Amino acid sequence: MLVGIEDEEVAMAGHLELVETPDGEFRILMVDGDDVLMGLSKQFSTMDEAVEGVAAIREVAGTGLLRPASAERYAVLMLEEPVIDSALAAQGEQVQARAQSQARTPSKVVNCGS
Repeated sequence: MLVGIEDEEVAMAGHLELVETPDGEFRILMVDGDDVLMGLSKQFSTMDEAVEGVAAIREVAGTGLLRPASAERYAVLMLEEPVIDSALAAQGEQVQARAQSQARTPSKVVNCGS
């Protein structure tokens, strides 16, 4: 488990998350301040490689140029690296479904007095 600043402590525009995939590899997630996935790295074999990947992501994000690209370029890149791990996607769907069912459960109202 990684130790760091809890989300509730600091309001941020976003953050990076290091996750271990079901096959034992690692990916870096770029998540915005609303907890929406903005980017997904390639898979890394080790945590050390993933940490090096974070440094590369920060360099590109801070100094990289924005270039237009074609749909064909996108298609080629997606063939080289799957966009999302299906096992993680299924797990995410289960978590989301549980959160939605809990949100629909009426909460008990307690009178605090006045």
